[in-house]
Amino acid sequence: MSNLTLEEKVAKALFDVKAVKISVGEPFTFASGIKSPIYCDNRYVLGFSDERDTIVEAFVERIDKDADVIVGVATAGIPWAAFIADRMKKPLAYVRNKPKDHGAGKQIEGAEVKGKKVVVIEDLITTGKSSLIAVDVLQKEEVKELEVKSIFSYGFDSARENYEKYNCKFSSLSNFDVLIKLLAQTNYLTQNEAQIALEWSKNPEKWGKDNKLSLFDNYKYD
Repeated sequence: MSNLTLEEKVAKALFDVKAVKISVGEPFTFASGIKSPIYCDNRYVLGFSDERDTIVEAFVERIDKDADVIVGVATAGIPWAAFIADRMKKPLAYVRNKPKDHGAGKQIEGAEVKGKKVVVIEDLITTGKSSLIAVDVLQKEEVKELEVKSIFSYGFDSARENYEKYNCKFSSLSNFDVLIKLLAQTNYLTQNEAQIALEWSKNPEKWGKDNKLSLFDNYKYD
């Protein structure tokens, strides 16, 4: 496939190495009980150098060159932050999900962040809660400027609402809509399957709690 956008290149890289799996007819179930046509494990991409480079290069393209510190969210964001910081020759730090219970009890490790322009790296944004733990810690550390960037997001309204509470900018290299539309274009999914998946993303919590409202239950196999 040629002339892909950055978003499509990242989505294709994730799908090519099976970091994302799609099953519209038999959806996956999240720990929360939500039924989903997609399962995303971006840690898996770490084992593939070409696809890993695609993602790192995309991050570098999307990160402001005047950023002071690249910060990884523990644990999945740490290796990506390290790759990016190395490529951009920037200081690196990471944020634990809670302070150490020994030693100096630090929650931020690595470069100093106070008064700095910081870019936080996360692998996946669902509701945003894991990365917002890091955002809260960094804001209390009085960073100058802060934004979160992830490899992939589901595009849930709940994520947007959660980031707004912290007045924090966030964006992703690619997202659920881009992936589904790309798979429909390549005939991996039928147009009907793609539409079902896209409708799911608009209200996943409701479908997870009320199977009668789920389009999955009405899906007919050809």
